[in-house]
Amino acid sequence: WYQRRVREAVVSTQSTGAVVSTQSTGEVSDSKAQLIAISLIVATFERTINFSEENHEPLRSQCFRAGSKLLKKPDQCRAVSLCSHLYWSGKNREGAGEPLRNATKVLECLKKAVRISNQCMEPTVQVQLFVELLNKYIYFLGTGCEEVSESVLSQLVGKIHEDMPGLESGDITKQIVKHFETTLSFIESRHQLTF
Repeated sequence: WYQRRVREAVVSTQSTGAVVSTQSTGEVSDSKAQLIAISLIVATFERTINFSEENHEPLRSQCFRAGSKLLKKPDQCRAVSLCSHLYWSGKNREGAGEPLRNATKVLECLKKAVRISNQCMEPTVQVQLFVELLNKYIYFLGTGCEEVSESVLSQLVGKIHEDMPGLESGDITKQIVKHFETTLSFIESRHQLTF
């Protein structure tokens, strides 16, 4: 009885905290601060194992919605892709501490993040986001997410190859190119895939 009451109090407190935090992110005018707040909320829920699935699912959904409502598209993209971890490595009480491993929801989050990044007007930012998302896809591929296939990676790599020549030269572009090249080397060495 006592444990159930304590658990209910914790769920109520954390649920209220998530709602307040996601609502108050609208009051924080700095989009980066909002992204940081959502990142902290996601990290907290990802490591919390005391919730039942009944309580955990609404919290995951609230984080996803809050991330998709951020002011700036790059921050939306990053927040939504971050939420994918809640569906993969998040844990609930019914799973006895085992990760959820919901590959369908992971892919849903990542596809939404790609759609958001496609809406970015600045080509350099858009390609940077694509490279970041490619790394997310690779992470999930490496941890056994069956929904991440070679064709999904190939499409994203193709999009990056297509958009890369149109970027203005500069330090940021050099960093993006280096990040992309390093990512491709990693894919080739770790997963024996060549693009």
